[in-house]
Amino acid sequence: NPWPFVAKTLKTSTSHEEGCERLWNISTLRFIGSEGNLTGLEIEDVEWKSDNGKLTMHPLHETRRIIPADLVLLAMGFLHPVIEGLVSELGLELDARNNIRTDERCRTNVSKVFAAGDSVSGASLVVNAIASGRKAAMEIDKFLKE
Repeated sequence: NPWPFVAKTLKTSTSHEEGCERLWNISTLRFIGSEGNLTGLEIEDVEWKSDNGKLTMHPLHETRRIIPADLVLLAMGFLHPVIEGLVSELGLELDARNNIRTDERCRTNVSKVFAAGDSVSGASLVVNAIASGRKAAMEIDKFLKE
């Protein structure tokens, strides 16, 4: 990347060394569940094309597939959450500023759904989002061990 942008560097972490599989350029089409538990995701590959100078995501429909999953963590950007779609469909409670309402353990009003970072507090410093995400990860870990 040209100056002043930082070069994009992808690194392998210990979780990847332990067997984590990374998927790039995919779009999640739907969550699949059984008896209230997540069992998988329907996904498809996407490619990014320049349409009049604007990058646009184009689905590659022939790549649709289902992958197993029992836990999903969403990284959703740096503004308040987009209400239309997942937040609305899950019925998540919002605060007066349209951020996702959580309790002290990062739990939402929907069982097994946690939220953290800017989706809870609104746009803030990245260090605050990191701290919030770490707290949510610890709370999710406790929940899974209960």
